[in-house]
Amino acid sequence: MIEAHSPTRESTEPFAASSASEPLVREESVRAFVLHRRDHAAACFWGAVLSGVLPFLVKYCAAMWNQDLYQYFPFLLAAVFGLAYSRFDHRLSLPNGFWACFAIVLAVGFLVPAAALQSSWLGAIGFILLTYSFLASQTGRDGRSLAYLAIPMLMFLRAPLLATYTVMNRLQLITTDMSSIFLDVAGVLHNQSTNTIELVSKNLFVAEACSGVQSLFTVCFLSLVLLVYRRRSLAVVPVYLVFAFLFAIAGNVIRVTAIALAEEWFRVDITTGFHHEVVGYLCLAIAAGMLVSFDHLIGLVPGLTPRRQQNVAAATPVLGARETNEPAEFSVARSVRDFNRFQLISSGLAIACGLAMVVRYSMSEPDIRPVVATDKVLFEPSPSFLSSVNAPLRVVSHEVNRDAHGNRNARHGMNSDVWTCGIGSQSGQFVLSQPYMGWHELTICYKVQGWKMTSRATVAVAGEREPVVVADFDSEDGVHGCLVFSGVNSNGKLPRTPGHSPYSRVLSPIYPLVMDDFAETSGSAQTLMLQYWMIQPQPFDASAKQAAVDAMVKIRRRIAEDIGQKFQDALSQG
Repeated sequence: MIEAHSPTRESTEPFAASSASEPLVREESVRAFVLHRRDHAAACFWGAVLSGVLPFLVKYCAAMWNQDLYQYFPFLLAAVFGLAYSRFDHRLSLPNGFWACFAIVLAVGFLVPAAALQSSWLGAIGFILLTYSFLASQTGRDGRSLAYLAIPMLMFLRAPLLATYTVMNRLQLITTDMSSIFLDVAGVLHNQSTNTIELVSKNLFVAEACSGVQSLFTVCFLSLVLLVYRRRSLAVVPVYLVFAFLFAIAGNVIRVTAIALAEEWFRVDITTGFHHEVVGYLCLAIAAGMLVSFDHLIGLVPGLTPRRQQNVAAATPVLGARETNEPAEFSVARSVRDFNRFQLISSGLAIACGLAMVVRYSMSEPDIRPVVATDKVLFEPSPSFLSSVNAPLRVVSHEVNRDAHGNRNARHGMNSDVWTCGIGSQSGQFVLSQPYMGWHELTICYKVQGWKMTSRATVAVAGEREPVVVADFDSEDGVHGCLVFSGVNSNGKLPRTPGHSPYSRVLSPIYPLVMDDFAETSGSAQTLMLQYWMIQPQPFDASAKQAAVDAMVKIRRRIAEDIGQKFQDALSQG
């Protein structure tokens, strides 16, 4: 038995633009929420659609937590729904209005293929749309819709790994450039080589984890939460995101500069460990402080904060006049009878999609491919490995790099084996880099080093599903480069090779997300990348490229066989 009460609405005063010490929004005290009898149908509807999307959310949130970039998401959900609870008028409403209903249609449109493909990412899009529809259907105590509170949910959607890597590499260069300038100002003798700061005592490599992309995502999330908390105009959302980007870079530049100064002035190593984490959080706090100061400045601009309505009673009926305080027993059957056809169909489809996801997931086999942390190795080749491959290669030397946090070649990743070799009259380098979270677009690593990519093509391999990628590059001094690369997963299978047509460039980053690729959900590394790099003064002809492709195919096949056999042996041993 749920007893309904009718709390009286407290009077609210319209507010003007506040001073620096006074918030623009005076939050009313949060009163206990009591479900009214007339709200039963709304509670039943929203509970039904939430239960339908819940199976997707469980898998999606687990994938989010596995990646450090998105571990802010519990705070994001708590902020959005906490603000909604504190601001709504304690009266649940069924979806009303065109945009709220249209969002439900779109949400169901994403949930259906999500269930068919077992895609938690598509299910998360459906959840975001349902969140918007729910908030747009509810009314705040000032008579306004709560739809604006859905803006931070944009940061709940995982970005493609390929796009994340691109941003990460750009941030590496920006951070290194800016830190070098500050070190010049501080009088620290150093040399900058791409994303490495070479001090007198040691070299500091600005790695992917130090690029600031994690701070960037976190500060963007904080900026959107601050925007809706202060009820800023929607027109300034892009402005907030741009300044969040700048503040995140500033905080990360401070971190890298502080690490270099600690090493040069005090001979204190804070590149790893607890002290490194503390410096990172302090710099994140500095970026957040900059964001708050910027928000205060925005608050001084007239018209960027909507005023509350003068006549709250006219905008929203007083709760005390809605119903009498009569007991109300919750009945699902009676609530469902209050649904119209649209609500009945949409809630039924959502529940059906959720059940289909549960059934298909329970019947699918778990992915048991070996994984390691992003600074470990999956495959340890012998120095003579390349010589044992039946390929026309002249091996000159072999170099092993296993210092994940030290000085390393940005083109080769955290751990690499580099063979200087030749094919015919053409000399080059074959590199086995590991580990990566799925396919790694190696052309990005060369572009951030100053090489200009002129073409990228995939070459089909007879008898094999996945092609080999060939990319041509030019440098500013007229040197031509050719990169031939492919990949192998830790179970001996080949990762999907993205194309480079306009259509493929749009869909290839999204494809792993839609298909819930293992790399996108596990947060672990399970892929080795293979590359052969050649440079010469004149452009490469087709025969030289084909010879490199033929050698790459044989090497890839041999590595896949060795890793696959190792994987099968591990399975047979339990």
